[in-house]
Amino acid sequence: MCLRRSASSSHLPDADWHAHSVPNRVHPTREIGHGRASALARRLVAMMALVALTLGSASAADVPVTVNPPAQTCAAAWWRGWYAGLNFGGVAYTAQRTDQDGQLGNVATYTQKQSGFFGGGQIGYNGTTCNALLGIEVDGSAGSVVAATTLLPNVPDTDISITSHFNALVTARTRAGIVVDSLLLYVTGGLAAVHTSTTYHNFNIASDVFTFDNWRWGWVAGFGAEWACSERVSLRSEVLYVDAADRTFTFVSPTLGPGNFTHGDAMWIARVGINVKLGDDSVVVSQ
Repeated sequence: MCLRRSASSSHLPDADWHAHSVPNRVHPTREIGHGRASALARRLVAMMALVALTLGSASAADVPVTVNPPAQTCAAAWWRGWYAGLNFGGVAYTAQRTDQDGQLGNVATYTQKQSGFFGGGQIGYNGTTCNALLGIEVDGSAGSVVAATTLLPNVPDTDISITSHFNALVTARTRAGIVVDSLLLYVTGGLAAVHTSTTYHNFNIASDVFTFDNWRWGWVAGFGAEWACSERVSLRSEVLYVDAADRTFTFVSPTLGPGNFTHGDAMWIARVGINVKLGDDSVVVSQ
């Protein structure tokens, strides 16, 4: 009996110890395993995010990037549209008068030269591409350049002379040029209408005075430069050559009968001018 109790009492404490000891050893093990799993998961997620970011950057680098070039402003755009202005300059005038029948004494051609001043106005329209200009212009000028020739100047008491007046000029021209920054360089040409008046004096031979007053067609050509100095104003200088077509006039003298006179007129014109833009056609075009 004593031995059984002794065995039973010695066994119970062991079982009691196992029941309380085992949970104390297992529980810490479970907490450590759970912490390691969480750390591993966090590392795995971070690695996946890094790989995704790397692949995304590589794909973005492979996509071509379109870069638009900077817009270029067309230099000629300022000149587009209507304009009007004034001009003033000098004229070198040459008149040739041919007496075909000797009404003034001899069959001869008399060349007269004189210089003077002319002034007037112009109106025109310009069409443009990016750096080129093509336009039309009509202008009118007036003045009084007088060239006089005295025949037999060394003979006393004679009054035989030719007096030629260059009074007016109208031109209708095209202009073509290129634009560099604010400067237009151009050539021009077209039709011209020239007004002259010529008076013949022959008091000593036949007491005749006769005048031919007329407009004649001709041509004009030249070149120039124009500078856009403000938003609407430009300054120009140009040189023109004008040649009027020859024309023969007939006068019947009561004393000497019919006489034929051929007129030829030409002039160099150097002038400056100012233009003002009309409207708002100067749209800036980018290419």
